Amino acid sequence: MFKAVYGREDEECKQALIAVLNLILDRKDNPITAIIYKNPFNVRENETQKESILDIKAETEQGELLDLEIHLLYDADFIHRNIYYHGGMITQALESGEEYVKIKKTISIFIVDFCLFPQTDQYASKFLFKEERENFVLTELVELHYLELPKVNPDRKKTAGELTKLERYLEYLRCAGDVSCREYLEDLRSQGGKEIAMTEKLLRKATADEIVREQAIARDKFRLQQHCREVQFKKGLAQAFEDGQKEGIAQGISQGISQGISQGVSQGKEEAQKELVRNLAASGMERQQIARMAKLSLETVEAWLKG
Repeated sequence: MFKAVYGREDEECKQALIAVLNLILDRKDNPITAIIYKNPFNVRENETQKESILDIKAETEQGELLDLEIHLLYDADFIHRNIYYHGGMITQALESGEEYVKIKKTISIFIVDFCLFPQTDQYASKFLFKEERENFVLTELVELHYLELPKVNPDRKKTAGELTKLERYLEYLRCAGDVSCREYLEDLRSQGGKEIAMTEKLLRKATADEIVREQAIARDKFRLQQHCREVQFKKGLAQAFEDGQKEGIAQGISQGISQGISQGVSQGKEEAQKELVRNLAASGMERQQIARMAKLSLETVEAWLKG
């Protein structure tokens, strides 16, 4: 739905996206006034490269390249994938034969519905290339912005009227479509800015065909991410087995009997497998898929997740 609202080649969609970008990037003095949608696929140039799929890719009238993405689930490759995708934009920011001084500014914005940086309570983080000790900026040609939705208004301690314009918009994004937030959403709509009003209007206009088109792109993106998860799972399973063996043997030796060794290995492996199953479920993987990949019964997976 996010792409169906902001990613269509339609003037209303463009104006809504421009308003949201200016709000997120705080472009009061140098606002974005026009954008051109770009192909969201960064196609690999040779067999050793990976392809990447961005949510919304656009170019401003100033020549800046923008990637705007929304993510509901965390996985271990998240930051690495962000860097790779942004790197794809950088390589495309200079036409073949152009001088390096003409390279375009690249900006990535990630709106996430999970806590990504536990070391800070602030919901908005901006990353640049900086000198480590004296903190001066190497270049402003590269920006990565992260907006962590759970940190915007924890436990809804603030009313809609007490939130900033950006906070109201982000809370609206998180709550739109949630029937349990109906009253709170109404307050956000009534006190929010044009960004919420424009988004609400487009959300109601989005057609089934547009949603299907965006789902097709989302499926391609999911396949790439799923492959990464499967690789991680196999590595994790091997590590779990090794850790389980070590833990079990240590437990058995401490008991001083061979039966303890055997039992300890089994228990250690099972505990490690349980932890892995819980982590995969937390990352959003379907229970049937977890069971199939771990060679466990669906009943066992569900029992472990309940326990």
